[in-house]
Amino acid sequence: MKKLRLYLDSSIFGWSLNQSNPGRFAEANLLLKQIPKENLLALTPGLASRRLNLHRTILPRSSGKKAESAKLKAVAVHIRTQANKLAQTYCERKIVPVDFEADAFHIAMATLWNADALVSYNFQYIVNLEIMVAVNKINKELDLNEIFLCQPQEVIISGC
Repeated sequence: MKKLRLYLDSSIFGWSLNQSNPGRFAEANLLLKQIPKENLLALTPGLASRRLNLHRTILPRSSGKKAESAKLKAVAVHIRTQANKLAQTYCERKIVPVDFEADAFHIAMATLWNADALVSYNFQYIVNLEIMVAVNKINKELDLNEIFLCQPQEVIISGC
């Protein structure tokens, strides 16, 4: 069985450090623990930004340590320009508002990295069925892979 490819947006790391919502805190940390143990391969924008200047969001030092222990991967350099262009397409087609282009950039990065899923707690402009359907319609038009936009509980392996 092939490794599932997950793109984790920065909200996963935020909730892995924030104990104000015990459920999200536990889910985010469980997912990060499962990545190196299970048949999962993951990428995070924090690694991408630190290594490639792709995104202005820099993970706090403690998040970076979690990313390292989860053995998260870095994205290939050539994806930068393509991701910016694809994110603009999502915005131009009014799938994601221009003011939230960073969210469109996450979707574009995950798509171009050929992720099976983008995992996020952003329910407004990422984990949203309407957005997923519209993004996948554009991806199909552009001969790109479909992407599953989901929250951590949908990819956590039960019984671990």
